[in-house]
Amino acid sequence: MKIALFTETFLPKVDGIVTRLTKTVRHLVEAGDEVLIFCPEGAPEQYMGARVVGVPAMPLPLYPELKLALPRPAVAEALEQFGPDLVHVINPAVLGLGGIWLAKTKGYPLVASYHT
Repeated sequence: MKIALFTETFLPKVDGIVTRLTKTVRHLVEAGDEVLIFCPEGAPEQYMGARVVGVPAMPLPLYPELKLALPRPAVAEALEQFGPDLVHVINPAVLGLGGIWLAKTKGYPLVASYHT
């Protein structure tokens, strides 16, 4: 299965969301799924065999370790080229809302989850 993940936070940040997400990615890849991760820029280009697409982001003024990534046309192009069987949006905010919109407009199955 080809699974696209949209997340507002990913490596190198370490928190509960990232910890849960990295474990999920590892399990998906080990099960033979192909995973594409969209996240704020600054993450490694690959994680456990999953391709990571860093999206230009800006830090929040009162919470600078959290970066908000604004969806760009390159995100839509990468998603369409990947052709996911499922889009999973984790803790939807700005980038996640872009992922939801893309999934709905392109007709990709969509799930969303919220983690702390």
